[in-house]
Amino acid sequence: MMGQPAAATPASRLDRIIGYLSPSWALQRTVKREMLSYATQYKGADQTTLRTDWISAARGSGQTPSGYELSLLRIRSRDANRNHPVAAGASDTMAHNIVGSGLKPQSRIPYKILGISESRGGDLQLQAEAAFAKWAPLASADNRLSFDELQFVALLKTVEDGEIIALPTWAQESWRPYGRCIELLESERLATPGNRARIDKSVQHGIKPGRRGEPQTYYIRKANSLTEYLTVPARDRAGRPKILHVFPTRRPGQMRGIPFFAPVLTYFQDLANYLEAEIVAARVAACLSVFISKDQQFGLTGRESSSDSTVQELTPGLIARLGMGESINVVDPKRPGDSFAPFVESILRLIGVALGLPYELLVKDFSKTNYSSARASLLEGRRVFKTWRNWLASKFCHPIWQLVIEEAYLRGEFDAPDFYKYYHEYTRAAWIGGGWGWVDPVKEVEASRKAIDYGLSTLAKEAAAQGDDWEENLDQLARERTAIDSRRVTIYHSAKGAEDSDDEPEEKPK
Repeated sequence: MMGQPAAATPASRLDRIIGYLSPSWALQRTVKREMLSYATQYKGADQTTLRTDWISAARGSGQTPSGYELSLLRIRSRDANRNHPVAAGASDTMAHNIVGSGLKPQSRIPYKILGISESRGGDLQLQAEAAFAKWAPLASADNRLSFDELQFVALLKTVEDGEIIALPTWAQESWRPYGRCIELLESERLATPGNRARIDKSVQHGIKPGRRGEPQTYYIRKANSLTEYLTVPARDRAGRPKILHVFPTRRPGQMRGIPFFAPVLTYFQDLANYLEAEIVAARVAACLSVFISKDQQFGLTGRESSSDSTVQELTPGLIARLGMGESINVVDPKRPGDSFAPFVESILRLIGVALGLPYELLVKDFSKTNYSSARASLLEGRRVFKTWRNWLASKFCHPIWQLVIEEAYLRGEFDAPDFYKYYHEYTRAAWIGGGWGWVDPVKEVEASRKAIDYGLSTLAKEAAAQGDDWEENLDQLARERTAIDSRRVTIYHSAKGAEDSDDEPEEKPK
């Protein structure tokens, strides 16, 4: 009725009782409730009863309450990569198609802008690529990973955690060709120190922004420490990056990366639980066991044996002896049903839509496709992979290339006049990844040839699509043709000499 107060809910009555008995406890409950109410923007981080069996506590160190939801998303994304085959397969598909054996730099010095000859520009390009090739095998700070391997790990961590953190640092070993090296960090090491009294109030998620929102300072927790932090400026006075914090940006002002699997984490978990239930049902059906149920009236007579025990486990071929008043119920789960395969396929297609991966690429299943549909799926996947490849090259690979070329110049291995004046021109580069092959080589090679003939494409673009350098291809073709021509001449002269010797009259015996 109007005007009457609403009946108190059980939760509110419990809160009032707790508040009366322990005000501090009541305050903690209120704060926790507010925290959970703000931590549900992503379903992958919800705390409903359907997710009670999922990882729900932020484990590890360096994670602050302001990053609670992000920490939980990372934990669950890592769990998906470890335990869910579809998630693990999607991560590998992304890494192998975007990075593969590594993105290779091709120096692109604009010799016309620099006012030098084309041949001189070509020489500088060879010097830059040779210097980087000397540096690449020992790119990591721990002397373990090459630059190609660093790219692979960086992409995997970006998919799993939503970001990768790299520190350009220096190695002191005299045997290294270059001192510059790269140290990769786990994302949870970038965090706001716990002692906020000594930290600027503007610091969020371990980053102090400037007045335009640009990152100015990063707080990196030291390895094997919970309280000690390094303060790393975003750039030095010359503008060189002191830290590479790389993540795909989806919102203005975004400061931290979101795991790639965030929209589909619940689907991964639900699908895994569903498949596990079906597997358990199939195992139960495969056991061909029986349950023994006793007559209730017989049980009341007191004739039950004290040695009776409850069946705790089903095993194949289980046989139980029947007693007086006992009956048999056969276990028949009738699973999986006819809708099992279509349901799983529908879930996988939804996951593929959210991740931008066609179903065929997500599950590596081309059994239901023809040439046209397979090519359409591959082209759609390549469009996604190219976008990611260009992003990784510009955000991660190219800044490192610039630092290495600068060191090569300082060591006298890159003879570029007015290097700092034309710094950006001298450090231009294109990044070429591995090719994806052809569905039908004859049709696609013919299409590439016609595109070049009609001016719709170039030899450089077609070679880059296959992970090759068009100049290297032409040089190799020229060497091969020269070798073929020289061998043809040698073979011709050898054959001619043999014919001439056959035409000479035999010497008469004396």
